[in-house]
Amino acid sequence: MNHSSYLKLFLAGSLIVSPLLPLQAQAEGSTEEPPVVETVDVTAPLAPVVSTPLHTSKSLVIEGEAGTTALIGINSKVYTRVVTEAGTAQFNMSPQSVGKRISVSLRDAAGNVSETTEVVVAVDPAARPATPKIGTVNNSARQIVVTGTPGAKVTLQVGAASYTARYDAKGVYRRATVALPIGTVIRATTVDAKGATSVTRSTKVIKDGVAPARPRVAQSVTTTSTSITGTAEAYATVYAQIGTKLYKAPVMSTGKFAIKIPKQKRGQAISLYAIDGAGNKGGTLKLGVQHALYNKFYRFPGPVTVHREVLDSYGEFRYAETFAPVFYGSPSKASMQFFLNIESEDGFLEMDTLRLKVGSKSYKVNLDQDDIEYIEYEDGTVAEYVEFKPDAKLVQFVKANVRPENRIVVTVEGSEDVIEWPLYAAEKRAFMESLSFVGY
Repeated sequence: MNHSSYLKLFLAGSLIVSPLLPLQAQAEGSTEEPPVVETVDVTAPLAPVVSTPLHTSKSLVIEGEAGTTALIGINSKVYTRVVTEAGTAQFNMSPQSVGKRISVSLRDAAGNVSETTEVVVAVDPAARPATPKIGTVNNSARQIVVTGTPGAKVTLQVGAASYTARYDAKGVYRRATVALPIGTVIRATTVDAKGATSVTRSTKVIKDGVAPARPRVAQSVTTTSTSITGTAEAYATVYAQIGTKLYKAPVMSTGKFAIKIPKQKRGQAISLYAIDGAGNKGGTLKLGVQHALYNKFYRFPGPVTVHREVLDSYGEFRYAETFAPVFYGSPSKASMQFFLNIESEDGFLEMDTLRLKVGSKSYKVNLDQDDIEYIEYEDGTVAEYVEFKPDAKLVQFVKANVRPENRIVVTVEGSEDVIEWPLYAAEKRAFMESLSFVGY
């Protein structure tokens, strides 16, 4: 029998009598339940809605599918919060800097993750730093001054140039600059530690129409001076007109200047004035060249002229015992007197005589009792002093013997006591230069 033909007939009959069943079909009469086919969730949640955080915000509100887990990415870390049945989640945080990026996505129970929502921390308008102030800037100014929050960052824009710095402890920022054209726009903004920016302050460079004040000299020009020093408007130029010659020097940012000049004769006239960067010329200061020792003396109302080694700038004696020249009126031989002063806590000396000793040489002066003055102070200190016109012999003795290398001893005798002291080197200079000043 042809088995292959028989197999074909058998199969054909089977197909006619009993159609083919699916592979999952169970044998006839089976009592087992058919298998359950599970459905896999592959649908991701919708991207969350996130509130825009401000630089003062302490929380973040997230809206999305209930039951999902919010994944919050901030500062290189990921935090999780569960979205409630109401469809919201709250993430508490410390205030973040302006410009900080925060990413949020949702993950459901099946592990499906939504698209990411990214928010950027913005400035809270109610918590901006105070608007800075810009000082007036004219076309001869060499400095821009901005005041704002102490220690905060400041951005300054001058025309097309930009600068970033910090205010000092007093809230001041100074920027040196070249003279700027009229109309140049200047802008300043303050930025705090969180990156919040203030309202920008703007101004423009204006025309300088104010002339500088007259220069002031630090000390008089003398026959030995090789420069004129003093103060004037910062960044201006100071000119000194001496005869037909003109000398000049720039004024530093500190307001100080120094003009180099050759030595001049006594009495030479000098005109001093300043011109600022805008071309404004200030008033003129008239000077006259003085004696070489002119600056060694103080001038007090009266007028009284005394060597600086004798009195300080307040008119107080430098030493408790003083013997020195003094001028009443314009310094001259005729106006010079000698001044003797003693201050003590032991009562009045009631002085009678003055004696100067240089080695074995001495000179005695009898003091007129009617010329002696007495003062008693509240603290118990007493002062006794006298002024007298020196005779020619005393002047000659002082001129011949008062030298830096000589030891000069002053002795004052009184009815109550005797006081003796040596002249200090400074007091010797006072004698020598006072006499030289008036031509001795």
